[in-house]
Amino acid sequence: MHEAFHQSLIDVQSEVRAAFEWSVASDRTSAEAMVACVANHAAMIPSWRNSERNLTLDQLRAALLAAKEVVVLGAAITESEVESIDMDGRLIIAADGSVGALSDRSKLACVVSDFDGGVHLNGAAEQGTVMIVHAHGDNSVRWVECLNTWSQCPTPPRLILTHQTPEVLSNAHNFGGFTDGDRAVCFALAMGVAKENIRLVGFALNRVGIWSATTVAERKLEKLVWMNRILTSVGLDDAVAK
Repeated sequence: MHEAFHQSLIDVQSEVRAAFEWSVASDRTSAEAMVACVANHAAMIPSWRNSERNLTLDQLRAALLAAKEVVVLGAAITESEVESIDMDGRLIIAADGSVGALSDRSKLACVVSDFDGGVHLNGAAEQGTVMIVHAHGDNSVRWVECLNTWSQCPTPPRLILTHQTPEVLSNAHNFGGFTDGDRAVCFALAMGVAKENIRLVGFALNRVGIWSATTVAERKLEKLVWMNRILTSVGLDDAVAK
């Protein structure tokens, strides 16, 4: 399904693929395989059934809309910045490994991830956090490993599945965006959260965040340019360190 705040947030994904010479067929294959993998696990994990994932999405939407502010954590977040946030009436969406900056996860609504977050991601999953998990062409090994691991948790995390193809895919969503950080923002907007009620903390264009996955710094910085472009398009780039 496509549920983006604006069609341009879907269209930019094709521009990204062209820029990095990625294949839309690979994105589609990975997404369809992830849906099938979750369906196989759902025989033993009721919360992973499609009907239950839709219920999880409805409940998450309601919680985000009820919050007076939604705080999105980027990969450059520091623990001191987290501690300085007044969380009264607020909820947090963490972008992938940034969840590791949270010592208290009582206000954590969900994690948006393409499975790069490593030990921090697994820790959140083990606590039953809602995981908005993303399939793309070159992360199938990671999502297989993570989903198999999470399926063995005493309380497996609830899931919402996302993809980045221009087609409508059954049982997975495309909320728009590219990197975990800007996709988290796109998700909040798609849920109906007003732009004025979204606060970005820990977003940077000029450096690789401390919670980012192990990556080639030069390539990561290229990706951050796209992140900033997407955030600019929705009027939320003022909080990005440049």
